Amino acid sequence: MFVVIGQDGHFCCTDDYALQEVQKSPLQPARRQQLEGLPRRLFTRALADGQEGLAHGVRHLFGRAACPDCGTDFSVAERVVAGWIP
Repeated sequence: MFVVIGQDGHFCCTDDYALQEVQKSPLQPARRQQLEGLPRRLFTRALADGQEGLAHGVRHLFGRAACPDCGTDFSVAERVVAGWIP
C-alpha cells in the first residue's frame, strides 16, 4: 500500500503511482475535533508556526482511507506505522 500526502495529492494506492497509472483512493482527513494527544499537538504546532499545508497533511495522516482494490477501511497512521522499516 502506498500512502501519499503531499504535492501529488492525498491518496492511497496499491501500485507505484510514479511508474504507472493506478487506481487511487482519496484519504479522508480527521476532523479537527477528533484530533487528540500527539496528533492534536502536531496539528496545533503546525498552525501556530504558520504551516497550514503541514497542518492539513497532519489531518490526512491521522484520517482514514479505503483500499482501492478491496474497499477495506483503514487508519492511515496505523498503515504507515505497519509499513515503516527503520
